[in-house]
Amino acid sequence: MRSTPLRALLLAVAIQLVRFGLIVGSLAIAPDLGIHGWYQGLFANAVCAVFAAAVVTWLRLWSHTGIAVLWRSKRAALLLLPFVIEALIWVVYPGGFGPEEPGYGLWALTLLLVGVNEELTSRVAVLQTLRTAFRVAPAVALAGVMFGLQHLSLLATGDPSAEDVLVILVISGVYGFALGAYQARFAWVLPLILVHAASDFTQVLTEAPVPFAMHIAITLSLLAFGLWLLRGRKDAPTGAPLIPVGRPGR
Repeated sequence: MRSTPLRALLLAVAIQLVRFGLIVGSLAIAPDLGIHGWYQGLFANAVCAVFAAAVVTWLRLWSHTGIAVLWRSKRAALLLLPFVIEALIWVVYPGGFGPEEPGYGLWALTLLLVGVNEELTSRVAVLQTLRTAFRVAPAVALAGVMFGLQHLSLLATGDPSAEDVLVILVISGVYGFALGAYQARFAWVLPLILVHAASDFTQVLTEAPVPFAMHIAITLSLLAFGLWLLRGRKDAPTGAPLIPVGRPGR
């Protein structure tokens, strides 16, 4: 199918909506499967990880992921530092980790699944879909906005205030923009999965809440970093088919 901006945008939105539907559906059916409490979230994340892998396979995008690349370049590794620092900030902030049920191991597992499903969905499937019809900067920006909006799933898993939801949407949108800028430049999603999971792990398990001003500083820094990664990049749309047809390799 020939790609156009509208078609690319609709497919990207559809991918995110299906993922959201899977979250809601997984949480709804989990009790019927004997899965309760905290483990419902683990189940939903596992379902989303399978979905993300299926979408990347359907769109034949594995070659664009860099998921099997252990080393890209010294520059690519060096430019991971802002994401590593962002994850570590929550560790060094006074307070440290608090006790969390059902244990650090299971938290690490579920948040790794979050990293896998969100990076494959947003930084691969959605971003590459948008790149078929958009230049690199608009594609990264749109993917970042969608990444922020996908956190509306919080409404299905809790009862946050409108203010909290708005703040989370903005912060996560900027974080997604920075990750997308990195992926657009280096096509190396493997370390993004790991730093994303590490960031979620340290934020979820930190015992003392971090001041709002620190969130603002981190968000502005990541926004500046993402813009810097995209500086001078005017890559034209890839022009690839929106949905590949025929057998792989044809």
